[in-house]
Amino acid sequence: MGSPLGPLMANAFMCKIEKQLETENKLPTFYKRYVDDTLSAMPDLTAASEFLTTLNESHPSINFTMELEENGKLPFLRMNVIRNGCRLDTTVYRKPTDTGLLLHYNSHVAARYKRSLLNTMLNRAFKLSSTWKFFHEECERLKEIFSRLRYPDDLVQSTIRQFIESKVSEDSHTQVADKREAPIRIVLPFKDQKSANVVRKQLADLSRKINADISPVYTSRKIKDEIKVKEDKPPLVSQQCVVYSFQCSL
Repeated sequence: MGSPLGPLMANAFMCKIEKQLETENKLPTFYKRYVDDTLSAMPDLTAASEFLTTLNESHPSINFTMELEENGKLPFLRMNVIRNGCRLDTTVYRKPTDTGLLLHYNSHVAARYKRSLLNTMLNRAFKLSSTWKFFHEECERLKEIFSRLRYPDDLVQSTIRQFIESKVSEDSHTQVADKREAPIRIVLPFKDQKSANVVRKQLADLSRKINADISPVYTSRKIKDEIKVKEDKPPLVSQQCVVYSFQCSL
């Protein structure tokens, strides 16, 4: 088992290399990295080969390889990056050697773990799919995989339906929150916590009646407002050139 400090040390090491390359203006315009996997955009194959050489020559311990897109597609971190005109789409990537080996339904495992596996795979598909079309296609593949693992069709279908409904509900709440107007803030002097709670409740009732968000902002008086200095403090220049005399006890 590898040390958990391995990724942190690798990231710190690469950050130092990247800072040096950035100082020398050798980093490409688009450059993203996760631990030791990098994704960059290059104008042509020659520029990509030159950057690969520059990267490997930056330290003796570095030995990167390069993978180019094929038919506008490039796998990166279990995600398939698809070049679609001027934008990039993403979907789930599976290696050709992937056999779909997951937890079998007849395994002696609690049912909640099997449902959690379904939700985990659905959440992974949702996060890696840039469009609902790609997410639907991945859901169809997941149905085939879990069918081979003897998962009941009713369980798979209901889990997918509940997952989609939750995401649609989240989107609707987000849109409502975005359309909501900024709250109206009222500045009030703070007297005590009991009074503040009463005023806050009254403003909440008023907000519901007029369909507007009213929020109180309490302020308190500063000590300097209560204590007034009667005479001005002499300027700093008048406090210089002071001689102190100390007498020893002996």
